[in-house]
Amino acid sequence: METPAESVETICAVSTPPGEGGISIIRISGPNARRILETVFRPRVRPKKPANGLLRLGYIYDPASGTDLDEVFAVFMKAPGTYTREDVAEIHSHGGFAAQSAIVKVILGQGARLADPGEFTKRAFLNGRIDLVQAESVLDVIKSETDEELKYAVGYLKGRLSKKIYALRDVLKGALAALEASIDFPEEDIDIDLYGHLAALAKARNEIDGLVSSYYEGKGLKSGFAVLIAGRTNVGKSSFLNALALKERAIVTDLPGTTRDLIEETLYIGGMKVRLIDTAGIRTPENIVEEEGIRRVKERAAEADLIAWVIDGSQPYSDEDRHVYNEISQYNKIVIVNKSDLEKRFDINVLKSLNIKSYINISSRTGAGLDEAKNSIFSHILRKKRRRPLLITTLRHRDILEKISHNIGRVIEGLKNNGHHAELLAFELQEALHRLGEITGETCTEDILDMIFGQFCIGK
Repeated sequence: METPAESVETICAVSTPPGEGGISIIRISGPNARRILETVFRPRVRPKKPANGLLRLGYIYDPASGTDLDEVFAVFMKAPGTYTREDVAEIHSHGGFAAQSAIVKVILGQGARLADPGEFTKRAFLNGRIDLVQAESVLDVIKSETDEELKYAVGYLKGRLSKKIYALRDVLKGALAALEASIDFPEEDIDIDLYGHLAALAKARNEIDGLVSSYYEGKGLKSGFAVLIAGRTNVGKSSFLNALALKERAIVTDLPGTTRDLIEETLYIGGMKVRLIDTAGIRTPENIVEEEGIRRVKERAAEADLIAWVIDGSQPYSDEDRHVYNEISQYNKIVIVNKSDLEKRFDINVLKSLNIKSYINISSRTGAGLDEAKNSIFSHILRKKRRRPLLITTLRHRDILEKISHNIGRVIEGLKNNGHHAELLAFELQEALHRLGEITGETCTEDILDMIFGQFCIGK
């Protein structure tokens, strides 16, 4: 999959976000990076020829008109010690659209072309500096919103997940070599211990299944854990959301049924991303709009990581409360008794009769109990999901690993049955190895690569 250097075009792009800023970085990569920089950059201190890795002050100018475009710092970095393993030049100009555009225009005039989204990282992958897992983690680093996200993304960029994949590959290769030897030399006096690979294959499969099961937590780490705020009408669900978010995110009135659609707000609790979802009150709907809102609540309840059941502490337990409980009883939930600043009329013994042992008293109006509610959300989401050394955070990886687990399972069963149909078992291992290569990029198709790198911004 490696691309010969002489056939590679020289590309350029602005690698910093668009708009005004202190600095804008224009990156050039490819065989003509050095020539282009020497053509458009005039250093304040000679010699003109750029030294490797030395950042120098000077001017970018238009060779056609001789006009200076901006005062910049420029640096040339010689292959292979660069991000792309190609010759790379960077120009650090003043931030601003006009300066960026003028500099890119003169670079394009020297024979470079605009880079495609993610093309710098794709070249780093194609040139063997990183594998596909590490390339995907570059995007995760860029998109990280919490310390935990960043920790995992940087770990994978450094090769933590890749090392595990390569270790699994070695186990499969060892078993495949033994199987192929038994096929090629069936009647030879050679000691081929097929069954000695059973334990290693079983261990590898368990590790793969563990990675697959980590996808729940990995997905929550990246996209946020969904906390659905449920309850009957007018118990203060929207007030609870607003109080946690510290802003008026949802409309609050004394009229029941104000919230019709789902309203989401993202919080960060204990370094964890949480998506709070305010919902329509569950009751007998009075019109088709409210009916649709309640239908969406029930649909999302099954998908939520946690349900915060809000009860009005200033009112007795009602048939509508009972109806809400019946809808959510089977899900992971916490109980929020709201309006603790008002006279208490809710009988806590009702919760005991429902086998609910804990609840949090809060007042969305005064803020009382909100810290305890946040702590409860954090602990309930992660009650059965402790942070693991490795997490699968992409659906692509999870789906591939599930298929590999099935491949290995069939091999294990075949070996337990005295190794019958060794050719089929060898095929299963070859298929598993091919699929591992789809994760690391060794056997990935161009369509998959385009899909992955197309998610990147231009300039990365």
